[in-house]
Amino acid sequence: MRKRICFFSGDITRSGGTERVAVQLANALREDPAYDICFISLTEQQKTPFYPLHPEINRYHLGEKWINPGPGYLPLIGKLRKLLKNLQIDIIIDIDIVLDVLAIPAARGMKTRVVSWEHFNCEFEQQVLYRKLISRLTVHFSDYIITLTEEDKENYRRILGRKTQICAIYNMVPKMKRNEEVLRENWIVTAGRLTYQKGIEYLAQIAVPVLKKHRDWKWLILGDGEERTILEKTISENNLEDQLKLKGTVDNVEWYLNRAKLFVLTSRYEGFGMCLVEAMQMKVPCISFDIKIGPSEIITREKNGILIPPFECEQMIQEINDLIDNPDRLEEMSANTMIGFERYQDEYIKEKWKNVLNKLS
Repeated sequence: MRKRICFFSGDITRSGGTERVAVQLANALREDPAYDICFISLTEQQKTPFYPLHPEINRYHLGEKWINPGPGYLPLIGKLRKLLKNLQIDIIIDIDIVLDVLAIPAARGMKTRVVSWEHFNCEFEQQVLYRKLISRLTVHFSDYIITLTEEDKENYRRILGRKTQICAIYNMVPKMKRNEEVLRENWIVTAGRLTYQKGIEYLAQIAVPVLKKHRDWKWLILGDGEERTILEKTISENNLEDQLKLKGTVDNVEWYLNRAKLFVLTSRYEGFGMCLVEAMQMKVPCISFDIKIGPSEIITREKNGILIPPFECEQMIQEINDLIDNPDRLEEMSANTMIGFERYQDEYIKEKWKNVLNKLS
């Protein structure tokens, strides 16, 4: 009998990274006749998902309006329980642990098993009060926890005491293909939302001396957000209009990575660091702060990139300058970016998920 798997989302029609990887995994599992896949969202603000979903994957939602975590969630528990029962769901996969506060009580006493899929990291969850409280619910009552890294799996054991029914599975990587006929430009690329999390003020501090030393290089910023003004001010005050380029949100990241020579990440924290994997898929070496969760499991020091002690901007400036001034070293790192890349391939990750799903009955 086919297992009925439901992915539970805030809004699967959104264009975020969480929605992208959930759709990618759902589409991959749909190819296996052992599974019947659907989505339930709190609400759907668009008529169709931003990321293409297999036409035979049905979608449902619990209401017409977005509801923030809080007392407004209470009526949704009954709605979710009824839907899980009517759809005869065997396993519900919460793609944000906040949704555990609905799925765990809704599935109580039913055959439905709850899988909590962590998309940030355990330490981050402890810094936000409502997430901290929900994480306690998660570790005690979820049937399985999926983390994005081995480091975060260990944090769940160390901080919250979860020792069993937990494993780390990397996210699937969007398929990109390097066009070898395209020549690399003297470009540094950074991609992601321009938010506090992404360390935009660190980026501004690092970019100025690097670009002033290397007038024939450009630093392209792909993404938008509330801290864009920090970069706009940096450009204006340092006459970097021709070098520090704010491209805004783009739908062709692959085009830029295909031409870049270096990728830089200045985040304060990550759930995983998918942008690093995407860059490496396009044979672009990476420099990142060695923040907790993500980069150290992706970057092999001095092989395919460089890890800098967190927020040591002067050291990152020096390392970027050294790579630019030593093109042979940069080229060698580029040649090594695909080492071990099979661990991010769809089939490998799908099999790891199937192992978890098949354990739950």
